[in-house]
Amino acid sequence: MGQSSETADGSPLRQLDELDVIVDTDAHIRETVEDLIPYIDDRYEGAKWIVERTEHPERDIYSLTHSLPPSLHAERGGWSADTNTVDKKLQELDEFNIDYGIVDPGLNLVLPTVNNERIAVAMMNAYNSWLLDNFLDEGNHRLKANLLVSHHKPDKSAEEIDRLANEKDVVGVALPSTGVIPPVGHERYDPIYQAASDHDLPVFFHGASTNTSHVFPLQRMYNQTYTEDHVIIHPFSQMWNLSSLIFQGAPERFPDLDFVFQESGVGWIPYLMWRMDDHYLEMNYELPLLQQMPSDYIHDQIYFTTQPLGHTEDNPKHLAMAIEMAGPDNIMYSSDLPHSDFDPPSELFNRIRSHFDRETVENIMGKTAMDLVDL
Repeated sequence: MGQSSETADGSPLRQLDELDVIVDTDAHIRETVEDLIPYIDDRYEGAKWIVERTEHPERDIYSLTHSLPPSLHAERGGWSADTNTVDKKLQELDEFNIDYGIVDPGLNLVLPTVNNERIAVAMMNAYNSWLLDNFLDEGNHRLKANLLVSHHKPDKSAEEIDRLANEKDVVGVALPSTGVIPPVGHERYDPIYQAASDHDLPVFFHGASTNTSHVFPLQRMYNQTYTEDHVIIHPFSQMWNLSSLIFQGAPERFPDLDFVFQESGVGWIPYLMWRMDDHYLEMNYELPLLQQMPSDYIHDQIYFTTQPLGHTEDNPKHLAMAIEMAGPDNIMYSSDLPHSDFDPPSELFNRIRSHFDRETVENIMGKTAMDLVDL
C-alpha cells in the first residue's frame, strides 16, 4: 500500500472512468411476499397456504417493526426503492457506471424475524428460486448473486447451497446476521460454512435494524426513533458477530472459507480489531481454538464493504486513514442501492484516490471483489 495515487510510471489516477472495473458488493433487490409465493416449493404446501392467506405478511409472517416508519426516511431521500426487476437493477448500475453488482435480498434481510422455522425455510427456498428465475439469466452476466440461507435450520440451508451453488452467476452465500441467535461463530452454523467451503463460496453477513427486537430487546425498547435504532444496530450486530466468528474459531475450522461483513461501514473495524488483539494477548488461555492473533484471521479471511461512508466529505482523509488502519486489502466498494442513503462510486473514489496508490484504489473499487468471487 502506498500513500500516493501515482502509478509506477508516474501517471496519476484522477477520474472515476479511469478505473478498470467497479464492483458493487451490496446491490440490493426488493422482493415482496407476493413475488415469492408462486415460488414456494410443493414440499412446503402448508406454509404456502398460510403465507398466501395472511393479510399483513410483513407483520404476521416477518416481524418487521420499527420505532418510527423508515418509509419516511426513504421518501425524504428521494430515491425509489422498488428494484424488483432485472431491468431496473441494470439501470441502476448504468446510472453510476458500475460494471458488476452482487445482488443481496431486500425483504429477506429480516428472515431472522420469522418465528416459524418451516416458513423461514420455505421463504428462503422461494427467494432463491425467484432470484435465479428473474435476475440470473443467459442474457445478462453483470448481475451476480448471493444465495439466501436461514439460520433457523442450518442443515436445510446447507442443502440449499448444494442445490444451487453451481448455478451460473451464483458467487456467494447470504446469511442475514442481525437477529441471529446464537451469533454466527457458533458451531451450529457449521453445516452452512461447510457447504459454502465445499463450493468455494464466501459467506456474506448483512445486518438489518428491523431485526433487533429479539437480540437487543432493551435497545429496541428505548430507541424511540428510527434514527437511534439505525445508527447503532448495524455496527453493534456486526461487532458481536465478528467477535463470535473469531473467538469461537470459525476461521480455524474452515481455513479455506472467506467471510464478508456488509453495510456497517469501516470506522469500527480498527477499534474492534485492536480490542480483540488486546484481549487475546491477555486471555488466550480462554481461546484454545485460536492459533494466531484475531487481526491475522481478519487479514487472511475477513472482508468488509464500505457503505455507509458517513459524513466524511469535510475530512476525506479520515475515511482513507480508517481504511488504511482496517487493511485496504480487505475493503470492497458497495453502494447499497436502491436505499436512499446509498453511496455512489464517486464518493468513495474521491476520498481515497489521493491517499492510496493506483493499485490499492483499483482493488478497493472492484478488483478485490473480482478476485474474491472469481469474476
